[in-house]
Amino acid sequence: MQQSDGKCQAVRQGEPTVTTNNKWTYMLRLPQRRPHQLRLDRLSEYMSAFANLLGIENDPMFAGIKDASTGLRAKISPNRRDQVWKRIQTAKSDPSSRPARSLRQIETMLGEDHLSSAELKDAGDRVIYLFQAHEQIIVSSATIRQSGEVDGIVTGLVGADDTMHLHVRDAFARDLKLVVKSEELARELLMHFRNGQIRLRVHGLWLRTEDGWIPEANRCVVESFDVLDETPASGVFAQIAAIPDDGWSDEDNALATWRDLRGAH
Repeated sequence: MQQSDGKCQAVRQGEPTVTTNNKWTYMLRLPQRRPHQLRLDRLSEYMSAFANLLGIENDPMFAGIKDASTGLRAKISPNRRDQVWKRIQTAKSDPSSRPARSLRQIETMLGEDHLSSAELKDAGDRVIYLFQAHEQIIVSSATIRQSGEVDGIVTGLVGADDTMHLHVRDAFARDLKLVVKSEELARELLMHFRNGQIRLRVHGLWLRTEDGWIPEANRCVVESFDVLDETPASGVFAQIAAIPDDGWSDEDNALATWRDLRGAH
């Protein structure tokens, strides 16, 4: 209970209270980094995930950055604060909910940036949720500059300047981030958005992880790519069988014969 003008009002646990300094309502605090230690594009990704957690429909407004650590502040209008509070409770209590996906997105980003935790604080400076990093890439001391190839599916391309960031899901379900500096190449890559496997030739810094060597996020530049042939084995053998006088054309089931020869049962 709290008293105001002689009247008692009930306050729900965890609900933001109105303070004398009401310049912001919620803050996403990254205690292990200061703003100048984060790339501008990465900072904007945290801001976007934070806004999605609060709910875009609730019109969260930018209210500044705390510099002692990285504290992203958002202001919610009084008539939307109750909806935002309920949304945060849903995110905390229902892992299958849409708001909970924003929580997991932030925790995944923390892992990618090698941060162990972050805090969601209210205007009373209370921690109402502690983010714990997961899916953190364990990186050894080995980092080399080399050229290599990446096979995967294009899942996104962002950036409006001379440097664009390509998002790729590789064959091991890892989400990789590469750099594209050619507008012509970027347009060609967009034609393959979620449309089959491609092989990218990249150059830059690679990291050795428990899962092998991977391109360091946004530190490898795409130089070219090829579209991979995804014709199934049955289609390949159909093409072979169509070649005159090769022996396969006499087989009723070329794929079964191949399996017998290879012992692939």
